[in-house]
Amino acid sequence: MTTRLIPLDQLRFGHEADPPINARRVGRDDGIAELAASIGAHGLQTPLKVKESHDKDGVVGIFVGTGNRRLAALRLLVEQSQMAVSDPVECTEFDATVDAKEAALAEQINRIDLHPADEYVEFRELADAGMSELSIASRFGIDPKRVKRILALGRLSSVVIDWWRQQEQSNEVFGAVCAFTLAPSLDDQEKLFKKLLKQGDVRAWAVKRALGADNPQAARNIKIAGLEAYKAAGGQMTTDLFGDNHVITDPDIAEKVAEEKIAATIAGLKAEGWSWVSMGADLGYYWEHSWKREKAGDGKATADEKKQIKKLEKTVAKTGDAGCAEELAALQKAIAGRQWTPDQLSKAGAVVKIGHHGDLEVCRAVVKPQAEKKTHSTGAPKEKGPPTISNALHQRLSGQATLAVRQALQQEPRVGLVALLAGFMTHRRMHANSPVRVYHEGFAKKHGEDKESFASVFARLSDMTDQELFAVAAGCAAEAVHMERPHNGRMPFDADAAPLAASIRPDLLAVALQETFDAADYFGGASKPFVVQAIREAINDEEARKADKMKKADLTAFALANVPQTGWLPPELRAPTYSGPGKVPEIGDHDPAEHDPDFDEVDEEEDEFEDA
Repeated sequence: MTTRLIPLDQLRFGHEADPPINARRVGRDDGIAELAASIGAHGLQTPLKVKESHDKDGVVGIFVGTGNRRLAALRLLVEQSQMAVSDPVECTEFDATVDAKEAALAEQINRIDLHPADEYVEFRELADAGMSELSIASRFGIDPKRVKRILALGRLSSVVIDWWRQQEQSNEVFGAVCAFTLAPSLDDQEKLFKKLLKQGDVRAWAVKRALGADNPQAARNIKIAGLEAYKAAGGQMTTDLFGDNHVITDPDIAEKVAEEKIAATIAGLKAEGWSWVSMGADLGYYWEHSWKREKAGDGKATADEKKQIKKLEKTVAKTGDAGCAEELAALQKAIAGRQWTPDQLSKAGAVVKIGHHGDLEVCRAVVKPQAEKKTHSTGAPKEKGPPTISNALHQRLSGQATLAVRQALQQEPRVGLVALLAGFMTHRRMHANSPVRVYHEGFAKKHGEDKESFASVFARLSDMTDQELFAVAAGCAAEAVHMERPHNGRMPFDADAAPLAASIRPDLLAVALQETFDAADYFGGASKPFVVQAIREAINDEEARKADKMKKADLTAFALANVPQTGWLPPELRAPTYSGPGKVPEIGDHDPAEHDPDFDEVDEEEDEFEDA
């Protein structure tokens, strides 16, 4: 085989030949920058294979049959002033007796890529020999963040790496291997691997669960407080280089700093002068939709003030310095005074809202609705029906049901996927009976922040195992659960929502409903007959007869002290799997509009809000 040195500017791509002599059509430009960096650092390791094309007047051009990506990388080095266009390039020629296109195809087909395990071990040996991560990144054209991942995989226990080499390459196998990087030592990796292999469950989620990387509450708390505050308080963690499943060693510290962050936020809002400050979770679900908000003036914080606030917040979170806390409160009050009038501050309040993943958001100038006023229509008196709770209390209870189903559904991956698909296939604008309402806007934050691109989400989800995808689907379904009922003619667990609730593990849903039920709000807001009935169902008839003679304040206190611990829940919160005192309400097949004259209007308003 003849070897020649040919000036770079005389070489042309194989697909420019007539007919083309290279097989690759897809991915011609992929990874060219990385390849150029490697050639620049190590030289051209494999000569280009070329074929001369002639006509009656002589040579038409020299075309590359195999090595077109290398040719593109060499041209990039010229653009980067690392080569000259006239520099010679080592090339070999195709045998004149062989069809160049066929030979190029054969070479591509018979080439076997290096197994990732072998590749990463080689990189690890370079690092062990003294090459820094930055040098590896620059000499091989690899992103520094990816170098950290490569070296973490290359440093895995040989037991895990040998198993990896023996498996058929797949996203599931790669995910499991990545999960082992969360183990604190090679010994821990090997012990866990042998245990899971014996159980026949070497999967990413099993590895993460065994290593403690499945604590969403701790992760949420760290998101609320900030990683710096967690570490400053002495918290330790092993960072997940391949995702967000960090191993949080000190969940108690995470909870503590989150509580401190929330308390500091509330204190700051009170210092601004609002008439009340509350957590969003304490107000029920519907406040975001229907409660009015005052409009702010133009006196917003300047860029310098925002920096100062961030600096003071960080100092207070780390040290608890009283002087800094006072300075922060004074600054926040001054800004609020420019932005809001005294009348607005006295009339409205502020809500601290925490998202599922720990995103902390403050909503200012929220105006609570006035207490419902009883109105009587003129004309003939209507026949008095059975007593009912107020629409406002019914709405709050249905909001609590919504939050409970959301909480439980996140722990039911398969049910979550089914609910997500059912919601997508059935939800429609107006008459929105579906308890899972799937909208097209996605789950990005509002207020101008960009949503994650489809390509980014698709790539991220493609790397997940089936079990992980189920979990994502459950999270999406939970975000979309909507069982809010503004009028008491329709129960939260109606004919549409009941099958969803019945599919969730009873213990999960029972715990979630007990946690979200606001007993003080219910017994304080419901009329006397409902409180007495609760005592009758939860305790006995005798105690109910005694309670019926109490004044409302004493009755409420007695109910709070004796009813919740029995597992009793109001009928509005009794899912089909409810097992506490009292009967589960019968579910009839009905049109919600028959019981709720404002049904269409309410759902249209909610849809418009979601689209906003």
